[in-house]
Amino acid sequence: MKKRSSLIRLLISVAATTVFASDTRNGGQNTDYVIVGGGPAGLVLAERLSRDGTSSIVLLEAGPRDFNATLLNTPALFPFIADPLWNFTGQPDENLAGNSVQIPQGRVAGGGTAVNGMAYCRGAASVYDEWASISGNEGLAWNSLLQDFLEVSHYAETASVSGDQKQIVNRTVYGRGKAGVEVSRSSIMVGYEELFSQTAQSELGLHEVDMNDGTGIGVDRGLLSIYARNHSRSYSGNVYRPSIEVRPNVHILYNAWVSHIGFDGNRAVNVTYHQQSGNREDSAVTLRGSEIILSAGAINSPKLLMLSGIGPRAELERHNIPVIADRPEIGSNLHDHALSVMLYNAAPELLTVWQWTENSTETVIAKEQYASNSSGPLGTGNGFVYATFRVPDSAFAGLDAIHYTTLPTDRPHVLIQVTSIPLLAGVNSSAVTAWASLVQPEGVGRVGLHSSDYRDNPVIETNFYGSDADKAAILWGYKKLREVMGHSALQTILPGEIYPGANVTTDEDVWKAIQAQTFSYRHPIGTVALGTALGSDWRLRGLEGIRVVDSSTFPFPTTCHPQSAVYALANRAAKDILKSDKGSRGTMRYVSNLFSWAGYN
Repeated sequence: MKKRSSLIRLLISVAATTVFASDTRNGGQNTDYVIVGGGPAGLVLAERLSRDGTSSIVLLEAGPRDFNATLLNTPALFPFIADPLWNFTGQPDENLAGNSVQIPQGRVAGGGTAVNGMAYCRGAASVYDEWASISGNEGLAWNSLLQDFLEVSHYAETASVSGDQKQIVNRTVYGRGKAGVEVSRSSIMVGYEELFSQTAQSELGLHEVDMNDGTGIGVDRGLLSIYARNHSRSYSGNVYRPSIEVRPNVHILYNAWVSHIGFDGNRAVNVTYHQQSGNREDSAVTLRGSEIILSAGAINSPKLLMLSGIGPRAELERHNIPVIADRPEIGSNLHDHALSVMLYNAAPELLTVWQWTENSTETVIAKEQYASNSSGPLGTGNGFVYATFRVPDSAFAGLDAIHYTTLPTDRPHVLIQVTSIPLLAGVNSSAVTAWASLVQPEGVGRVGLHSSDYRDNPVIETNFYGSDADKAAILWGYKKLREVMGHSALQTILPGEIYPGANVTTDEDVWKAIQAQTFSYRHPIGTVALGTALGSDWRLRGLEGIRVVDSSTFPFPTTCHPQSAVYALANRAAKDILKSDKGSRGTMRYVSNLFSWAGYN
């Protein structure tokens, strides 16, 4: 008996660090958690769920481990990232006069955090309180989720800050842990930031704030997910991946495109994926898991569910997909932050993107500065400064505007922003772009299927400005931005409106200008939402063995850039999952397998 007891202790010890590894291709292997998607949510989940070594995890990422290191790590080069991306395009939108918008998403380890503009903002606290109320998960309320924000971020002072020493930073709302995205100030200003901040404050009656402490309205001069020590991108790939790649209980597969989730009755039991190798695609591989967690994003998560028979019955039957569960809410409730732009000539002294890409002298200087000490324009996000504010009730006269007029008072309706990136095609001069965006729009779109082939892009109906109140709000906000940009103080450095142009004066013409040049902020959310599709435990309602944790679970948008909320949400979800799965499910299964192998049945 003593010998057997010693063996049992040995087996339990081995089980706690058992590696899922040798053969993921035969369908016979089983792991505790299969995570689909290696973006910020998937990587945070993998890191948290694997910490104690008792659970086995396989993470499947459709994209590569990384890509061009210069484009990936140099903050100012993010507009030039053309691959690896999911190149999604919306359907022609009648609200935009039939124009379609592109909605590319990151297809690489790190997801959107590897390719985005790095703006780090949490926005109004009441958003999270309402998420908690809708979902029944009190951990999502601001005062609770703040702990998660602390756990997934820390603030570091940029060594040499030029021109923005007065920037407000509430240091109490950033954590100190190493396993968190680093947030810092811009290392260099383009030249218009201070004037834009002051003008927005005076014209809109705002104050400068840090929108990471629960404040929703004000002017923020752009904290970014950039490492302060070397001004390189801080993203989920280089924050969370290094620690999990060396853990024996985690197995990451890159270029593994999941095409189907298998069910036994109402329980998810496996996933099928296809390994991509250059132009070659391996045959389908089936992997079993005790729990499947989708973290593929607000477009790919509902698409995969529908391909697997979970979604609106009519949609599934139209593509001859066997219906596992009729769930009309899957793919609905699509929100995005649309942005409607205007463009201004820039004075020669402004160091715009055009200056350091098209002016050979400035190009050489910029590269030398960044190579020598990580300074200069390449080490920042191209001048992210934004302001948020509410639209007055009078702008909605004669309309049903309850959505806007009853929003909590800490929530803005409109965000305006400026950047030195020339967003309009065909402009071959130094310019500054400004835009207005509705952050809490009323209209919603949807994600559907183009076919039953997983390789086909989904059908995306954007429905930007989808209500009369949305149209009134963006029209008022766009005109207000135009007033700010046309202020005499800014006109000294932005001497001339390129778009929409001085001849655009009537509301009708302004609306046409908005329709003609509206883009996606690339912030899709809400398509597998908490409170409708998901219960408070992140499980798909009425189904077992399957959870969703990513931006698709947001019931509605945050009031500014959402990347910080994805990190915190995933961190909270991991704690919820560990609590609900508390015990030794994974360990005991491996112990049982090892006992069988050793002959102890």
